[in-house]
Amino acid sequence: MRRIARTALAAAAVAAVSMPALAGGGAATAWAQPGAAASTPLPFSQQLRRCDFSKFEYVGGNDFGRPSGQFRVDGGEIAVDLQFATGTPFARYDVRLIQVPRSSALSCNAGDPGVAATTLMTDAAGAGATTVRGPIMSGATGAWVFISRPDPYSQEPIEFYTTDFVADV
Repeated sequence: MRRIARTALAAAAVAAVSMPALAGGGAATAWAQPGAAASTPLPFSQQLRRCDFSKFEYVGGNDFGRPSGQFRVDGGEIAVDLQFATGTPFARYDVRLIQVPRSSALSCNAGDPGVAATTLMTDAAGAGATTVRGPIMSGATGAWVFISRPDPYSQEPIEFYTTDFVADV
C-alpha cells in the first residue's frame, strides 16, 4: 500500500512539472536558448555493470526507483543532471559518472581518474535530484552513470541503476 501511494505521489509530481511544458510555457523554451549545450536523454535500467560497462550475469534488480537524466558536454567538462522518483524514502544513493574506455581491471570508485561522484538524497516520497560533473579525461570517448544504494552488510549494493548506453563525449 505504501508503494502505491509513493508511486501516485511521484506521478502527480511529474505531471505537475510537465504541464507547463506541454502548454507552451517557459519550460519548453529553455531548451532552445542559443549557446546552450546540447543534451542527450539517459534511460536507466537495473543492470549491475563492471567498470568497463560489461554486465554482471545472473544479477537482477528488485526495486522500483525511476531514475532519468540529461547528459551534456560543457566546454572541458561532462555533466549529468539526474532526477529520481519512487526510490526508498530518506535514502542516500551514490552517483558515479564513469568515462570510457576503461579496463575491467581498473576500479571506478569515487576519486579514481575519469570518475566523478556525488550523492543523491531522497525525500519522504523517494524523490531527489542532483548534478554530477567532472573534467573530460584525456582519450575519453564516452561516459555512463552508475547509481547505487550501498548495503552495509554486503559488497553488492541493495539497489542499483545504470544507463542503458555509453553517451558520446
